[in-house]
Amino acid sequence: MSLQSPQPQVVLSGHGLVKYYGEVVGLAGVDVAVRSGEALAVMGPSGNGKTTLLHVLAGILTPDQGEVWLGGERVDQLNDAARTVLRRRRLGFVFQDNQLLAELPADENVALPLMVDGLSRRDAIGRARMMLAQVGLAAEAGRRPGELSGGQAQRVAIARALVGEPQAVFADEPTGALDAATGSQVIDLLVGAATHRGAAVVVVTHDNAVAARCHRVLRIVDGRVSETPGAAGHESSVGPGGQPVNDLGWGTGR
Repeated sequence: MSLQSPQPQVVLSGHGLVKYYGEVVGLAGVDVAVRSGEALAVMGPSGNGKTTLLHVLAGILTPDQGEVWLGGERVDQLNDAARTVLRRRRLGFVFQDNQLLAELPADENVALPLMVDGLSRRDAIGRARMMLAQVGLAAEAGRRPGELSGGQAQRVAIARALVGEPQAVFADEPTGALDAATGSQVIDLLVGAATHRGAAVVVVTHDNAVAARCHRVLRIVDGRVSETPGAAGHESSVGPGGQPVNDLGWGTGR
């Protein structure tokens, strides 16, 4: 008799997510779950809910209906201040335009969220330089964003997203401003580095090549979703609070 290895724990999940913009439906009852070490690509036409889903899962927006869970904690019930702390300490973000501060060198850009959270400058810079070395930029630690290539700048952004050891990493079109070859390198680094650390990764993209590097692909149209396997081809279904799903579609207990 063969024994199956246990599936990784669900880190991030949303259940019955609904979001309205006036009379426009942004999300129409979305269910999603991402496990530790798993990358989920979110695809679909512009204006159909991809970024709304990312912002709701990240606690930037509050859903009008539904629940968001991160590591067993219900995010949508937290107040604004608590969600801000959660994003700073437990989440990482990578954006299309990297959002690096032009006046700061790479190591200070990476160290900034640690210093904002109270870590000493010396310790924060030390951790930032170690992270930059891990993304292949040890020699560029003292360079400002304007002195870096587009791919290098995104590597700095990835290092900044990962330096705090987040439970989940959100990337919104992280390769959109890069050529195909550089974009492939960047998404491989992002998915590989984050999932190696056990983080859940959510990538919003229009690029099929980017989606192919993720474990699963969630397609969203008119605020509704369908899902297909990605490179790893495995499914993950959970109920509220990360509980296993029974055949009826909700958790077997909480």
